This record gives sequence, C-alpha cells and structure tokens, in this order.
Amino acid sequence: MFIWDFIFEALTYSSFAARSMLGQFFDIAGFSPVEIGYLVAMLPLVALISNPFWFRVGSRITDKKAFIIVSLISGFLFWPIYISRNFILGLISIAAFSFFFSAVVPLGDSLMMASIKKHGGTFDKIRLFGTIGFSITALLLSYLVKWGFIWYFIVASISLFIAPIVINIKRKNNKKIQEKPKTVFIRNGNLFTFVLMTVGMIFGVTLGSFHNTFFPVLSREMGYDKSVVGLVFSFMAITEIPFLFFAEKIIRKFGNFSVLVVGMLVSALRVVLVTYVSGLVPLLLTQALHGLTYILMYYALFNYIHFRLPERYLTNAQSLFWLTSSGLTYIFGSIIGGYLIEYFQTVTGFRIMGYSGFIVAGAIIAIFLIFKRKTS
Repeated sequence: MFIWDFIFEALTYSSFAARSMLGQFFDIAGFSPVEIGYLVAMLPLVALISNPFWFRVGSRITDKKAFIIVSLISGFLFWPIYISRNFILGLISIAAFSFFFSAVVPLGDSLMMASIKKHGGTFDKIRLFGTIGFSITALLLSYLVKWGFIWYFIVASISLFIAPIVINIKRKNNKKIQEKPKTVFIRNGNLFTFVLMTVGMIFGVTLGSFHNTFFPVLSREMGYDKSVVGLVFSFMAITEIPFLFFAEKIIRKFGNFSVLVVGMLVSALRVVLVTYVSGLVPLLLTQALHGLTYILMYYALFNYIHFRLPERYLTNAQSLFWLTSSGLTYIFGSIIGGYLIEYFQTVTGFRIMGYSGFIVAGAIIAIFLIFKRKTS
C-alpha cells in the first residue's frame, strides 16, 4: 500500500459525501418528499445500467482510464443539478450526472483492490481513508453551507478533478510491504449463505439509504439548524473508524453472517430511535450507532465474496454486490421512503421502516439457522 492510495481513496469518498447530502439541497429547494425520493433514487437507478457499462469499458481500456473519464465528466455534470429548480429538469440533470458518477466509487475500489493484490496490504486500511475523506468533507460542508449550497458543488468538483491526477502518480515498489506474509483464507462459503447475506444487506442498506435521504427533512421539522445535517454526516462517518481498525479480526472471530446481521439490527434500531430524541447531544449519540450499520454489512459481504466464496462465483458475485449495495438499496430507500413520508408524515415513516427492518432481520436469522441445522 502507498500513501497515494490512501489519498486517492479519501478523495473518491469526499465527492461521495457531497452527493450523499443532496437530499438537504432538494428539501431546501422546495421539492416534495416524493420528488426528493425520485431525485435521489435516480443515481442508483442509472447505476444499474452504467456500472456494468463502465466495467466493460474498463476491461477494454483499463479501469484507470475509465475512472479518469467518469471522474472528470462527473465534475462538470454536477453543476446542472445546482441550477435545476424544476422537477423534470432536475431528473434529467441528475440522470446525466449519475451515468458517470455512479461508477466513480466502484471503479475506485477496484483500482485499490488491484493495488493491494500487486503490492500487498489489506483493504480495511485503505477503506479507512475513504471514511476519513467522507467525514472531513461532510464536516467542512456543515460550515460552508452557511454561505450557500453552492459549496456542495464546489467541493465535490474539486475532489473529482484532483482524484484522476493522484491515481496517475507512479507508485514505487516497496519491498518491505511486498514481503509481508499474507493471510490465507479457506474458501468454504456457499451460494445459499451468499444469497441470504445479499438479501440481508439489501434490507439493511435500504434502511440506511432511507435515513440518509430523509434525515434532512426530519431535522428541519425538528427545528435543527441546516448546518446540523453536515455535522451529523461527518460524525456518522467517524463512527466507522473503530470497526475498520479491527475489521479482519472481527470477521474471523464472529463470522461474516453474524457481523452482517448485527449491521441489519442496528440499522433498524437507529431509524426508530432518531424519532424519539431531541437536542443535539442525544441526536449525535443516536447517530453513533451508524458505526455498526452500513460498514458492517458492506465489509462482511465484500469479504465473504473475495475470501470465502469459491472463486468460480467471484465475477457474478461482485456484479450482484455492486448492483445491490449501490443500486437497488438506494432506489428502494429513496422511493419507498418518499411515499411513506408523503402519506404518513416523517416521524411515522421512519418508525414504519425501522420496525419493518427488525421483522426482516428476524426472518433472515431464522432461515439461516434452519439451513445450518439441515446441513450440519
């Protein structure tokens, strides 16, 4: 691993931080909850088509060249969203932006995984810098938003323009790192567990998507200052750091499925609890639960695919992983959530989603235990 890999990962997730806070921009711009749901869902919806397309392009011209293309063009196409105040124009603008931007993180992580396989190291340390980049950007935006939402677009564009420069900086071989012993994993996974974990991640990340899309609406209705959204997003990212320090050890000790289920349960708990607290400190304590939500589900399944599942399933499993983790989950969370809030109000919508998450998590645990008993 190299310092430039860490910087590159931080920049990639820095641009994603600005994109993740678009829900607040649309809310302040006057769009309804249903309209916000469709606008935010446009990126993962387009990703269903664009991600496979850009990975195919990457296989022909290299992932690095494909990343440079999508990153630079995304930096320019982010700006039409800022000037769109009409719902239809907003949909068109974000669709054009999404066709390129949706591939930024997947291609970036693919480049980092290739670097790890070539030079040694572990993905958890590189992903840690992605979290740090996201957190610093969100915190910065929580202050800059006082001078206008234009700063979302300025900061994102800067990150998207600098990342291609960083990825082109030549890495010098580090013999010390190359000689570091690598952990040997036994590929004793199975398709049933993979599919069950994927379903679990879909529901768990859908809850996170719903929370992130409509938390700005909830915070406004609860009377918080608009800068609180950026502060909360920054704090949420910081809470992922402890897990990433010990991710590999935790996975080996408790198992991929158990870690993913914890992420599901805590995701449901957070969505419910956030509707019962008042005051900034209790709110931040509730958001501290984020460190046991998305990152657990993402890392548990990512690790299972690369180190547990038989290699013959690797290509299709990776495609399904990105299709669900950055596609279907955000579509479901945004669109379903928009209708729930439109017809049941914000607080009730949050509670319906949260309690539904508990039910689904319980069902997945039961199915896994039955399967384990039959195969043991």
